[in-house]
Formats: sequence, C-alpha cells, structure tokens
Amino acid sequence: MYNLVAPCLFGLEKTVAYELKLLGATNIKITDGRVSFTGDDEVIVKANICLRTAERVQIEVGKFPCKDFDQLYDGIFKQDYTRYIPNKDCKFTIARARSVKSKLTSIPAIQKVANKAMADRLMEIFRTNILSESSDVEIAFNIFINKDEAHLYIDTTGEALHKRGYREKTVAAPLRETIAAFMVMLARWKTKRPLYDITCGSGTIAIEAALIGLNIQAGINRNFAGENLPFIDKKKWNEIRSKYINLEDYSEFKIYACDIDPEAIEIAKENAELAGVADYIDFSVKDVKEVKITEQDGYIICNPPYGVRIGDDEELEDLYASMKKLFKSLDNFSYFIITPDENIGEKVGIDFSKNRKIYNGTINTHLYQYLSQKRY
Repeated sequence: MYNLVAPCLFGLEKTVAYELKLLGATNIKITDGRVSFTGDDEVIVKANICLRTAERVQIEVGKFPCKDFDQLYDGIFKQDYTRYIPNKDCKFTIARARSVKSKLTSIPAIQKVANKAMADRLMEIFRTNILSESSDVEIAFNIFINKDEAHLYIDTTGEALHKRGYREKTVAAPLRETIAAFMVMLARWKTKRPLYDITCGSGTIAIEAALIGLNIQAGINRNFAGENLPFIDKKKWNEIRSKYINLEDYSEFKIYACDIDPEAIEIAKENAELAGVADYIDFSVKDVKEVKITEQDGYIICNPPYGVRIGDDEELEDLYASMKKLFKSLDNFSYFIITPDENIGEKVGIDFSKNRKIYNGTINTHLYQYLSQKRY
C-alpha cells in the first residue's frame, strides 16, 4: 500500500474524494487543494485513468521540517528510496517544486539542493560514484513545501490530468477540463434529460458531459508517467484500460452547444472529434438571443464569456439580458453557471440557491447553481 495525494483546484476537493472512494481508495482526507488517501498499484492506475476532477496522482515518499536548505538536504537524504529505485541505472529528476507560506522560496535553488541530496543518497545506497544520465526508466519527483514542511512525492501522472488529449485548439480564457467535469457531476445530469451550453467556446463542458454520459474515462486515451515506473506492474495499465473500455455505454442522447463565434464552434467540433464524442453533441453558431429551447425540463450548464473573451461591458450586459429573457421561459430547468460576476443572479433573473468559489487557473470565479424543483 502507498500513501497517495491527488492535488486539485480549490473547491473541487470533495468531488475528488468522492471519485477516489468509488475507485477503492481508503483513509481519504481533504485539505485545501489536495486529497490524501491510501491505495495499492491498482488504485494508482485507476485513479490516473478515471479521475475527472483531480490534477495528478502522487506517491508520498516522505515529509519533514524544512525551514532552510540544510533541513531540505537532510530531509531528502534520509529518505528510503529502495522501494522505488531498484538500481543505479534508473534515472531520476526533480521535476516540479512548489513553496507556499514558507521560508524557502527559490524554486531553482530548492530543486538544485534536492537533486544533490537525492544523488548523494542513491550513490551511498548503490555504492557507486556514478548515476545513470540516460535510462529508459525515469522517475519524476515533486517537492511541495507548505508552512515550512516539505513533502516529497513521486509523480505517477506526467502531464496534468486535465490534459485529456482532445483539446489541441482552444479559445481565449478556456475553462479547465476538470472544472467542466465538476460542473456536470455536480448537476447529476442524466442522459435522458437535455443539456445545453449556450456559450460553449471550445466545447469543453459539452465534451466532458458527453464523456460522462458515455461512461468514457477521462484518461482512457492518454499515457501516464506511472506506466514506466519499475515498481508498478505494467500489465495492470492495459488490464484496467480494457476493463473500463468494456464498460462504455453508447446509448443515444444529445447535448446542445452553441456560441456566437464561428471559429470557436469549428474548434469545438474538432475537439469533439478528437474526444470521440462528436456524434453526441449538436454544435451550432448562434447568439444566445437566437436560442430556442422547446423541452419542458433539462439543464443549462455554461461559462459565459468575461474579460478577454468579450469585447466590452456593453456586449456583456447585452448577453446577460438575452440569457435572462431565455431563462424566464424555462421554469423547470436546472442552472449551473461559472463566472467571476458576483451579481450574476440579478442579471440573468435566477435566484441561485448556492455558489462555490472555484479557481479557473488564476481567475477567481464562482459556480452558481439552481436546482429545478421538478424531481427527475
């Protein structure tokens, strides 16, 4: 068993914990921006392939006080690496370092000291003066220093989990895939009900909804750093992928997504093709004021443009007025809208029951929700 950590965007922790529980993780604990848990090789593989709302999956090698570079060196040097690095021919890197509310702030210096300490320790363990500079096996370590306590991790993910592999092109200020998936999961959308994204941009919400509706796992079509780790059975990756592919459900449903920008719709269509869900999303070039919804109930999940995604305040006010007019006729719809605008409820005519602070990259936004009184 391993002590593991799944970092995530602030505000998504409870959903990450819920996902992990379904995957068989134990000892799940939530802190700001990360969820710690316990699991074996299978949980590591499942978490990488299946998690929709986390950023990566890391093995915690150790933690120690870290107020200066001497403590950093000593803490790294004292760790037992024999479980993870079987011989001197394995290459290692200090891939990422981050420091929050701590005395050590220089990331390059932290990486340099950590690299030297780990190299010295491995040379001592393997009784050699030379470590491999080139190897088929490369183990990436990450360091996170928080309030003068260092955490040393092995990265099993590689590129962050929000990089599903389908978004080769995008629009300005795109919504991160993990947030889009979070919105759909929070809505508890079922495929028998229509889902609309009326300001779809590059199509992320619609694509993530389609992946969820088809039970296609978020990372099913990408590779992970953990596939090359010597202490995880390589066969498990293909076995677990095959298991989840067999659980995919290609029942018919439709998601409707539109945007006023023709270029955005072309990008969205290309992204949907790459994700393998193009047949399940009806994309159209349309201003919100032109949107016609005939269904009696359903979901509107959207990320209205703001900042660099829209020209000026007048355009934004016009958009909100169009949304308000549309929503007025949709009494039995549920709404999930993410925006930095704290007065969005008044502007679109919805008395939102709840809002959650969510960081979309560096942008401080709120996810506003209103659940239809109609029970599905």
